[in-house]
Amino acid sequence: MPMTLRSLLLSALAVNAGTALAHDFSANPAPTVVYVKQADCRFCARLESEVLSPLKASGLFDGVVDFAEVSLDLGETVTDHQGNLISGQDFAGRYGAYGTPTLVFLNAAGEAQDEPWYGVPDALDFYGAKIEGAVAGLQNPKR
Repeated sequence: MPMTLRSLLLSALAVNAGTALAHDFSANPAPTVVYVKQADCRFCARLESEVLSPLKASGLFDGVVDFAEVSLDLGETVTDHQGNLISGQDFAGRYGAYGTPTLVFLNAAGEAQDEPWYGVPDALDFYGAKIEGAVAGLQNPKR
């Protein structure tokens, strides 16, 4: 999808302000698995390396759902579904994601479709399959 002038300007503002623009939810509205993380979170590193990276690399979700990372670290920003540049902390807080790691499942309009998933289970054997089920729910909501 082509970059809009607004997205381009917001990106330039973020770079000039010395912050990293993590994700623009308004650029391509799609169902999204939001991964809320922090830089020094060892549980985040485990979730990313053992579950999320393999799921993304599998290609199973290509064209079905986006994956977005939102950092709670100071200075990290995102563009929300309405096109507003806000901190990662404020964005995550909208969905009750105050700790890390947390997964939030959003429909294309930015509405949470489930409660946030906090932490990492001890046994990750079936966690990927659980995420697959949640993604299927984003595509076929019961409402």
